[in-house]
Amino acid sequence: MPALFRSRWWTSAALILTLVLGFALSSVVFASGPAGPLLQISSDPYTNSTSQHQTEVEPDSYSYGSTIVAATQVGRFAGGGASNVGWATSTDSGTTWVSGFLPATTVYAIPQGIYDGLSDPVVTYDAAHRHWMIASLAVSNAGISPFGVAVLLEPV
Repeated sequence: MPALFRSRWWTSAALILTLVLGFALSSVVFASGPAGPLLQISSDPYTNSTSQHQTEVEPDSYSYGSTIVAATQVGRFAGGGASNVGWATSTDSGTTWVSGFLPATTVYAIPQGIYDGLSDPVVTYDAAHRHWMIASLAVSNAGISPFGVAVLLEPV
C-alpha cells in the first residue's frame, strides 16, 4: 500500500507542477500587453431599425506574409445574422488599414443586394492564385425565423 500511495503522490505532484509552470509562463506572455496602441479599423455605418448598431461581432481573420484580412458581422440582428459583413485589410503587418463592407449582398448594402442579412464570415487566402476571399452565409427572413439560403464567396 505505501508504494501505491507514493506513486499516486508523485503523479499528482508532477501534474500540479506542470499546471503551475504552464500558468506562470502564460502569465508572463499576457502581462507584456499589446505591442502598441489600440487602433479602430472599422465602424458600423448602418442605421436600419432592425439591427443593434455600433456592433461588429463574430470576427474572423487570416494572415499570409505581411497581409492581414479581417471580417466581421456589422449591425447585428437579435435573432442572428447582421446587416452586412465588414472587412479590413492591412498589407504592412497591421501598421495601416483599409476597410469597407461587402457590396450588393444585403438590402442594407451599397449597392443594394437581395438578401435580408449575412452571417458567419470566414476569411481565407488562395496562395496558388493569390486571391483573398470572404465567405458568408446569406440569410432570409421569409420564414418564422431567419434561415440560410446561400453561401456567398466575395473577393477582397
